[in-house]
Order: sequence, then structure tokens, then C-alpha cells
Amino acid sequence: MEALATIVILLHPLAALAIIREFFKQRKWRQERAKLPKDERNEAIYKHEKIGNKIFIYVILVICLAFVSKIIYFQINNGVVTFSDLIPNHFHGWAGIIGLFLMIYLRHLGIEASKNRKSQKPYGKISNLHGRISDVMMYLVVIHAFLGFLYLFTYL
Repeated sequence: MEALATIVILLHPLAALAIIREFFKQRKWRQERAKLPKDERNEAIYKHEKIGNKIFIYVILVICLAFVSKIIYFQINNGVVTFSDLIPNHFHGWAGIIGLFLMIYLRHLGIEASKNRKSQKPYGKISNLHGRISDVMMYLVVIHAFLGFLYLFTYL
């Protein structure tokens, strides 16, 4: 049973690493967009938006996976799961919730910039804020992942 509990608790960080990788690849757009000719830029923008929407869904799934893996872990080890077991009691857990809200805001800005771009309205300020929020999130993601790595030792 301990091996099963270990596998279950490792599902969240392994899935999160895949999303972090995609998030960092997605952020390369800021450097690449200036180098693209106009005809290629529109296709790249479409791809950026499509991948961003997928990452948003994956982030929600990874957060849900964290809660599900905790439920299964406590069920295996304690036989019962209480509500207090699911409430974060450390910075890693709360940072995940904060990250979710930042991700929602990041997506909102991206959608707003896309709508403005398609309707020929100014979108530079929104797009710039979208990029700045992703910069902040990059640092928070690194801190969150490191704290999660340390937090794993309480389970393993």
C-alpha cells in the first residue's frame, strides 16, 4: 500500500512538470514574435492562443489532480479523509490557489487582447500586461515547484 500511496502522491508533481515545461515554451513567444514576418505572425498568434487555452485547462486539471491525489493518499494511509486534510496548510498549497487565480486573469487578458486585435481595436497595453503577468507567474511557478519538491519529503 505504501508503494501505491507514493505513486498517487507523485502524480501531481509529474503532471505539473509537464505543464511547467509547456508554460515556459509558451513564454518564448515574446522573443519570437518580433522576428516573424507579418504573414507568419498571424499563424503564430493563432497557435499561441490555442496552446494558451490548452495550458489553462491543463493547469486546472493538475490542481484537481493535487486534491484527488491527496484524497487517495489519506484514504490509503488513514482510512478516512477529513475536510481539514484538503485545506492547504503550507505556502506551496496556497501558492497553487493564487497561481490559479493569476492563470484565470492571464487567460482573461489574452482573450481580451485577441478580441481587440480581431476587431482592429488597440490591444498593445493589454498584450503587454498579459506578458508582464506571465513574467510574474514564471517566478512564482519556479518558487512553487521548488517548495512542492521540499513538501514531497513530508509524504515520502
